[in-house]
Amino acid sequence: MMMPWTPLVALAATLLPLVLVKRWITGSLQELSIRWIGDADVALVLYFTLILPGVLIHEISHGLTALILGVRVQRFSIGPVRKGRSTKVSLGSVQIGKADPLRASLIGLAPLLAGSAVILLIGVFVLGVDELAAVVATQDVDGILASLTQVAGIPDFWIWLYLIFAVSNAMLPSESDMATVRPVLIFLGIVTVIVLVVAGVPAIPEGVVQFVNAVAGYLASAFAVTLAVDAVFMFFILVLLWLTRRIKRRRRDY
Repeated sequence: MMMPWTPLVALAATLLPLVLVKRWITGSLQELSIRWIGDADVALVLYFTLILPGVLIHEISHGLTALILGVRVQRFSIGPVRKGRSTKVSLGSVQIGKADPLRASLIGLAPLLAGSAVILLIGVFVLGVDELAAVVATQDVDGILASLTQVAGIPDFWIWLYLIFAVSNAMLPSESDMATVRPVLIFLGIVTVIVLVVAGVPAIPEGVVQFVNAVAGYLASAFAVTLAVDAVFMFFILVLLWLTRRIKRRRRDY
């Protein structure tokens, strides 16, 4: 029997690894670019080009959500920009008009929800990961291998995998996004603590539990698909890093 908050546990179990994997992939790709090109700005352009589909979805989701919520979009830009002399960079930006904290938070979280939706759509309707998950649950090794072979035989399989990779590495909220979301989260946290102290633990309506579980399950599923795809690309990146370090070391020895 599934516990009431199992989807939330699954969300927590997939979100942290996703953040760590994204940081590792970003750093490793930048290292590869700099080692082979020797120019940080060119390496930045290459990284931007690699995840361009994800950047487009990230910024467009900001803009569309702002328009839907009645917030004016002042400027929309796509392209890598280094922020002054710091190591911080921007791959795109959307400047919006004045908005209350709630609408600003929804706009800030839009890329995460839009990216997760795209990943789930590709995963379920193109790659059939829901059927694969059902086979994996049976623990039938032959069935799992047959299902993996079937998935790998899907037309344009690697293109779909690349799209998931690009979207997943651009969908997490940026620092500027979190700047708008953080005050709302802190406020909600304070209100929750006050309610718990004053009134004790309230009985949560079944409808609220189902809604929260549905959203958490949706995000956890998208993150799980993302982690599986990222694992494939991480293998190739690790091989490239190993080869690059060996080649560069040998060149220095000579």
